[in-house]
Amino acid sequence: MNRILVLMLLSFIYFKGFTQYTDYIGAGHTANITISSSSNNPESPAENLLNGEGLDNKYFEASRFLSQATMGYEKYHVDSLLDLQFESWIDSQFTKNTTLLLPRLEEIWDEEVAVRTANGETELYGPFSAHFSYAWWDVNMENEDLLRHRVAYALSQIFVISRFSELTDYGRGMASFYDVLLENAFGNYQDLLIDVSLHPCMGYYLSHLNNPKENLEENIHPDENYAREIMQLFTIGLNQLNMDGTEILDSDGNPIPTYDNNDIKELAKVFTGLGAGDIEDYVDWTDSPFFGLEFWGTKKTTPMIMYQDYHDTNAKTLINNFAIPAGQDGMTDITMAIENLMNHPNIAPFVSYRLIQRLVTSNPTIEYVQRVSDVFTDNGSGVKGDMKAVIKAILLDEEARSTLAMEDPFNGKLQEPFLRYSQFARWIPKISNENRYWNIGFQFYDETKQHVLSSPTVFNFYTYDYQPIGEISDNGLVAPEFKLHNTATSVGYINSTYYWLFWNSLMYSWIPNDYLNTDVSLNTADLESISEHEEILINELDRHLTHGQMTEVTRGILRNALAQLKWDWNDEWKYYRARIALYLTLNSPDYNISK
Repeated sequence: MNRILVLMLLSFIYFKGFTQYTDYIGAGHTANITISSSSNNPESPAENLLNGEGLDNKYFEASRFLSQATMGYEKYHVDSLLDLQFESWIDSQFTKNTTLLLPRLEEIWDEEVAVRTANGETELYGPFSAHFSYAWWDVNMENEDLLRHRVAYALSQIFVISRFSELTDYGRGMASFYDVLLENAFGNYQDLLIDVSLHPCMGYYLSHLNNPKENLEENIHPDENYAREIMQLFTIGLNQLNMDGTEILDSDGNPIPTYDNNDIKELAKVFTGLGAGDIEDYVDWTDSPFFGLEFWGTKKTTPMIMYQDYHDTNAKTLINNFAIPAGQDGMTDITMAIENLMNHPNIAPFVSYRLIQRLVTSNPTIEYVQRVSDVFTDNGSGVKGDMKAVIKAILLDEEARSTLAMEDPFNGKLQEPFLRYSQFARWIPKISNENRYWNIGFQFYDETKQHVLSSPTVFNFYTYDYQPIGEISDNGLVAPEFKLHNTATSVGYINSTYYWLFWNSLMYSWIPNDYLNTDVSLNTADLESISEHEEILINELDRHLTHGQMTEVTRGILRNALAQLKWDWNDEWKYYRARIALYLTLNSPDYNISK
């Protein structure tokens, strides 16, 4: 009955012009009112005293910063940031203890096994990718290492593995791989490359686990998949770049490739001989790992090790004529090959551009890319690939922080669906059973085609240079996230917000509720308490969800909708006002476009 009422109320939404306001004077409706001041400071115009911006601008800046630097935040995070410089907040985040996923997954799995066993189930298998999702959400709804998790999520879209593979059966492996990204998020990019290269889940996903050396008599050749992708997707890309991210062109105006097929073949020889570092507990037919042990029996949480007998020990010539001598240990070859990639001039603009896109904007200026690339190349102390320095350079750059950038129509990006979900879910008060946030997220993926570690291919959910047809491509811009934005997924996202708000289904698991209630719903009591005054409610949503950027068009839509929702026979209209205001805000361009 309540859902029918909501649908009827939504159908009555229309524009009605302006109404009277009961919030602070102004708040976006100060037309035809003039105020003067003896101060000429352009940063604090006199009219800010009237329209409320003087009170809220610092809050808006803080919430906008946190939207770029976190997977989600709560009001107290914004309040605490008001007393800090952004750089000081970043420094404090560098010191936070790392909240890893694998330990949380083990706790969740143990509890699920206990409740299923108590209910008579005897054959239990897992944990699976669903349990990785449970752990991811459970951690990200309560953790304090906010920046580390945002950077790790960005890295997961560069170093891609996915549950859409045999990995879906191995939740521990997926959590362990994500923990590698978390542990290296504030380290050095070279160490990250080595750790990713040795992880068995990456070894399985890009097929360099059990990669044998060449044997011409038996027509055996090294698998080239990882060699290709570590260059194309993880380090240097397809074409030579300037430090500002633009392509270097030859005399005929054509891009210059960074590598050729021979470079791939030579690098593939480097990644031979890697195999299982340990065996799974359920393997009962061998006591120790060996080269050729299938992924099923390989310990998914232990790095691969080198089996020297299966490594190609011949001399190798890599890109830029870098020579690896014959007769070396396989791990020495791998270290040298990764150092060679780190020394390539492309790596700084390649990685910098992609991290800027993931954190701040789809179309950074060449100057922005140049500034971050310079820091990637040298952190000021002669160190290349220092992730802490790179993160600071991205988030503190004038293009990330300036209000002028917010006004630039070419700046910003479509906020990817998963971030819209996680940031809203972290901010909104929730009702859960003992703070369990075991969210499987599969329905959200079905609706929007995005969830963590759920890319359809190694090329991520979208490519960095995707251009939807229309004004974006006509203006020479890119918009990667629009690859996910189509008729089905845009409606799917709207449906998801409806489920959250009017079905009270923010999160759910696959554990039967009569075993253990893991459903999570919204608590909108705080918003209901201010819903009598439409403008105060709208301003509250603007402060937290749209960072002071809610347009007058969106405000008008909310005002006219809320005006329909008031009656005398009970107070339920407060509930519907709060939730419809949220519904309209979550589906507005102001929330969906990050500026």
